Amino acid sequence: MKLLFLWVFAVLSTPLLAQSIEGAWQGTLIPPNQNREARVVIKISKSGSVYEGRLYYLEPGQQLNLGAVTLQGNAVKVAIPGIAASYEGKLDGEGNSISGAMIQGTNRLPLTLIRATPETAWELPPPVAAPRGLPEGAKLEYEVAVIKPAPDGPRGHGFNVTNTEFRARNTSLADLITFAFRLHRKQVAGLPDWAESERYDIQAKLSAQGEPTDVQLVTMLRNLIQSRFQLSFHTEKREVSVYAVGVGKDGVAGIKMVENDSSGFNVNAQGLGRVRFRGATMADFANTLQLRVLDRPVIDQSGLTGRFDFTLTWTPDEFQFPEATPAQRSTIATGPDAPPDLFTAVREQLGMKLEGTKAPSDVFVVDRVSRPSEN
Repeated sequence: MKLLFLWVFAVLSTPLLAQSIEGAWQGTLIPPNQNREARVVIKISKSGSVYEGRLYYLEPGQQLNLGAVTLQGNAVKVAIPGIAASYEGKLDGEGNSISGAMIQGTNRLPLTLIRATPETAWELPPPVAAPRGLPEGAKLEYEVAVIKPAPDGPRGHGFNVTNTEFRARNTSLADLITFAFRLHRKQVAGLPDWAESERYDIQAKLSAQGEPTDVQLVTMLRNLIQSRFQLSFHTEKREVSVYAVGVGKDGVAGIKMVENDSSGFNVNAQGLGRVRFRGATMADFANTLQLRVLDRPVIDQSGLTGRFDFTLTWTPDEFQFPEATPAQRSTIATGPDAPPDLFTAVREQLGMKLEGTKAPSDVFVVDRVSRPSEN
């Protein structure tokens, strides 16, 4: 009996091997609406007690910083804010594979990750550099721009801006001005009625002379509007009611967004109340809210200068998305499982705050404008 007791004690006192998920994990999945596999690498490191890392989609050539990475027991969870996705799986007893799935919206794609070794590791691309901009002295103008009356149809609610092209469909001059000059509609005065009611399809192309920065792209669009619509204006400072974006109560340490130092701004609305941001400054975030969501201007008072990846999910109220159709509003989730309101979501999901206040704001006053010149 004594020997049995000692043997049991010895077994119980043996320390359990600590699992680790540091390293490169690789596997293949089949993206939605595609019939070929895509290779995925999730590379995880540790800074103090916090996991961090990067996701590589090798075939599309996409690189994204990871959000929160957790290991609880053998359960692994990785947030990927740049594509509004997460990976969830179970680490095997040997610590060499994770069986799980990539989750993006309603899509759940099976993905088994295998720990890479020096012999099996796939070659990873170098870090993506931020756009360096057009050469000094380059004209910040689109080489070709076609503006024509839009046929009857649903109003355009988006602008497609790339490094080589700008596209807008069924959009008004008022929409163009608020987008290009980063304004709320309440900050624009003096526009004629036709600037609201008449719609245009626009396609503008840039010659292959480099990769413009976000600031250069905005300047090019402003120059296009001023040239083709013969727009002249001045600005006035007025105190107006606004929403202000700021850092949450826990300060910078409480920010839950993922830093992104390698891409320009990209935003993708995935229905009313779900928006994915990539490479966004807080000024970009504020402008997105005032452009489509809120009923007053939104200003950035955060003091943050970096770019971030994040996804914001909330339940809109009746004052948000004023241009949404009844059919779009019918898709808003209700009930106890619905996401929180916008202000709570900003606080809980981003570690930021959104508050109503009054502040001096630029008002864009139109002095002269005309219908667009011929192509």
